[in-house]
Amino acid sequence: MPDISSYSGLDVANIAKISGQAVPSSGLTANAVSDSGVQVYGTGGLWTNPAVTAVYNVGVADTTHTFTKIVGSYRYLQFHALKSDGTLWYWSQTNTYMSSTYFTADGTWRQYGTATDWEDICGGEYTFGAIKDGNIWFIGSGSYRQRGDGGTTAVSNWTQVNSAGNWVSIYHGWRCAWAINSSGEAYATGYGYSYMTGQGTTSTIATFTREKNSLTNIVEVKGGYRATFLRNSSGDVYFTGNNGNAKAGPNITSTSDQNGPVLAVNSSTHYVCAALGGHNDHGGCHIDSDGYLRFNGEASSYMRPDNSATDAKGSSSGLRLTSLGTGWTYYDAMDFAGSSGNLLGIAIKSGTLYMGGQDSQQLKPTFDSTSNQNWIEIRSGVTTAFQRLNVLIAG
Repeated sequence: MPDISSYSGLDVANIAKISGQAVPSSGLTANAVSDSGVQVYGTGGLWTNPAVTAVYNVGVADTTHTFTKIVGSYRYLQFHALKSDGTLWYWSQTNTYMSSTYFTADGTWRQYGTATDWEDICGGEYTFGAIKDGNIWFIGSGSYRQRGDGGTTAVSNWTQVNSAGNWVSIYHGWRCAWAINSSGEAYATGYGYSYMTGQGTTSTIATFTREKNSLTNIVEVKGGYRATFLRNSSGDVYFTGNNGNAKAGPNITSTSDQNGPVLAVNSSTHYVCAALGGHNDHGGCHIDSDGYLRFNGEASSYMRPDNSATDAKGSSSGLRLTSLGTGWTYYDAMDFAGSSGNLLGIAIKSGTLYMGGQDSQQLKPTFDSTSNQNWIEIRSGVTTAFQRLNVLIAG
């Protein structure tokens, strides 16, 4: 990538505007894509130089940190990450919902506090959630009842909201939150659109409440727009919420809202699910026990990493993408904007990160790639990644 310190032969420091946009006097350097370390990828208009809208800005790779999980906000340039030693880290360029008293918004990875008992983290639309020593913690907007303690106000520092002491996993979906306890029970809080919280109602709930069917041995929760997937330890998948594009799974043929959780993938007759993938309103992929991607839903938005535009809906969902081989460990196409939303997908296969989808073309120039919907290889050496429209982070 070029050093954007000059433009048409002129020093950027002496240029007032480019294409009508003001240019900071310090100029802007575009950094090369690295094959190691933790790196943020985005456009100049989204971070570091908000006054410049060119698609040439790539963040500097940080090789001093190794994280086991990275999550982000879908609205702000903020990330949190876990290390294997149980410490919590953050990277931010804004203090929105992250008070400057506790967080430094300078685009540098910094440790939060000194505790070593952080166990899980998640990112939502305006929120972050965490499990620390078996308790649920929260930071961000409380307006969608994702705090789960009945409160609706925003908190700008990590705040404990449930002290049951037996929580093991946390997930923030579209205007709702889910938590799993050590007994394998799943609880939800937040807005109930399309039955997405599994309560048998579309009403809002403000505290963590167990889903209505009292499922057991739940080990993972992932979301979609107005929808939720739950996986148990046997590899069955349950679904509740909006199924307008018939992406729930091969056991569900109706496109009506599902008042679940109801069985969507039967591990005895369909496939054994080893990992859930975040879906958008159109579709997405789970991963089976052999390491294949299993596609569900409408494909014209290019959520299929094999670049096929053929749908796999209803009883045909859970389609194995055989041509892509095995070794897949992660897939995410979650978005928060509905049918006209942010259609960007990422996936990891054997440590290599791939990106594609209808809106991936907005990031493609960053990687010197043709601006189209097709999936491309981004880099190797990746164990964890996070996406939202125009921003990608890998490490």
